[in-house]
Amino acid sequence: MSLTVILAAVVGFTALSSSYSGENTTRPAITTADLSQVRVFNEEMVIGRGDTPDIIEPEPTTAVSEMESTYNYILSRLAAMDQAIHRLNVGHYTLDIKVTQLLERMSRLENRLGDTEDAIQEVSSYCKDNRKEIGRLEGCQKGRKMGYKCFLAYRVYETYADASQKCQERGGRMAMPRDRKEQEALAEYVKSVFHGNWPVWLGINDERSEGLYLFEDTTRVTYFQWRKHFLSSQPDGGKRENCVAMSSDDGDWWDTYCERRMYYLCEFDVWP
Repeated sequence: MSLTVILAAVVGFTALSSSYSGENTTRPAITTADLSQVRVFNEEMVIGRGDTPDIIEPEPTTAVSEMESTYNYILSRLAAMDQAIHRLNVGHYTLDIKVTQLLERMSRLENRLGDTEDAIQEVSSYCKDNRKEIGRLEGCQKGRKMGYKCFLAYRVYETYADASQKCQERGGRMAMPRDRKEQEALAEYVKSVFHGNWPVWLGINDERSEGLYLFEDTTRVTYFQWRKHFLSSQPDGGKRENCVAMSSDDGDWWDTYCERRMYYLCEFDVWP
């Protein structure tokens, strides 16, 4: 519609110019009213075209833009998750390497510990052997030699089992007088060491079977030196007293409780 108005104005203006020129008359002067009309005409033309620069109507928000925003948000979250997973994989890989290195070090340490344990056992074996050798030498140097054996008395209170273990650790065994000659020599030695009436363990017991007395090496006892007296004839303990001790004053044997703590005698083989 604006273009039609402009064309009509141009045509009218052209016709008016032609009429003036055909008549060879003088063109009338343009008055102030005419200029006002032209100004009003121009303003109407501008308003009719909609060229007002100060009025901008905002475009309405569409559903497509909201979906794009949601889509972009999801993509950003997925990207963040991907980065976190990547960091987790890197950390897992680093941890796996460290665990592998730790296992290798533990394996080397285990091998070294094994070698150390073997060395300790070897040293311990040497110590035991040396202790046995020292015990044998001590038994014969400090004790009493009787034929192919040496006897040594220990003034330490021990149970029967502990006394047996101590003698074995020293390379010997508990004293086992096997005949009258050996018994008399042993009784004389014990009397010289312990002044008074002191019971001393011998390596004899009937723990396996009541009344069946065996030496520490499990051989059967064939010679006995039980105390015989009308007030206290031995053995009299029955199943309660299964271990044998010697009296230091007269050398007689007594059966007594194996858990009782007393002095003890060890014997050692004489080396040729």
